[in-house]
Amino acid sequence: MKVISIISIGLLLASAAFSDQLYTKNKKANQLYKKGEYKDALKMYEDLAVESPTEPKIKMNKGSALLQMDSLDRAEESYNSAATGLKDKKALADLYYNLGNAQYMQGEKLAAQQNQGASEKYKAALENYIKSLDLRPHDRDAKWNLQLANAKMKQMQNQQQKNQNDKNKNDKNDKKQDQKNQQQDQKKNDQNKQDQNKKDQNKDQQNKDNKQQQDKNNQDQQKQNAQNDKNKQDQQKPEPTPQQQKQEDMKKDEARKLIELYSDDEHDLNKKPEKAGVIGERKGEKDW
Repeated sequence: MKVISIISIGLLLASAAFSDQLYTKNKKANQLYKKGEYKDALKMYEDLAVESPTEPKIKMNKGSALLQMDSLDRAEESYNSAATGLKDKKALADLYYNLGNAQYMQGEKLAAQQNQGASEKYKAALENYIKSLDLRPHDRDAKWNLQLANAKMKQMQNQQQKNQNDKNKNDKNDKKQDQKNQQQDQKKNDQNKQDQNKKDQNKDQQNKDNKQQQDKNNQDQQKQNAQNDKNKQDQQKPEPTPQQQKQEDMKKDEARKLIELYSDDEHDLNKKPEKAGVIGERKGEKDW
């Protein structure tokens, strides 16, 4: 990262002594920066920014110290603040280069976390490298970093497209699986319904058979009860007295005699009638 010596501060301040004092402090802070003592250098840059809050080069040097301390968000903020008032083209080229580096490093961190915001940071870095090259076209470092940022941005875009394709594929597969599950559930429900209907039919038939058997049992029971009643009545019927038995025998004897008296002779029964006609038919009598 590049820090800048503040030579022009004296021209912007009314007091030459104050200008010398700022110059001396900035030079000392730059020396600390070059030694890698970034925390102490940052403290001095911050003090200088309080004493001269409108000087953009102090803000730029502060941003470089923050960048070396990996405080990337604060470094980006400090560089952006310095860019609004910086007129020196060489210093401005360095600022855009350093700002691009801060944004590129932020993109690296976000990409490691698989954060989609990494693509935006690479894009911002690429734009600032281009601004730096517009002011200093032959800066090989800026060209190299520009190519890195462009490659990273394309890589992120390709990854995002791949993720989207994978997501669409997974969604399609999930949809097919859902449809398959629904079909299986419907088939299972239909089978359960058929099984239940069959069970209901079997139950109805069983109930019908049970009812028929119960009716038959009831009829058999009724017959048995009737027979039992008859047997009971027969058992309870009194035996005939001798007089009743004698009268009964006489009735039977008289009936037998009557049958013998009016029955035809066996020979006559076998004879064929002389005239055809209905047996037992009678002719009408002549008039008186």
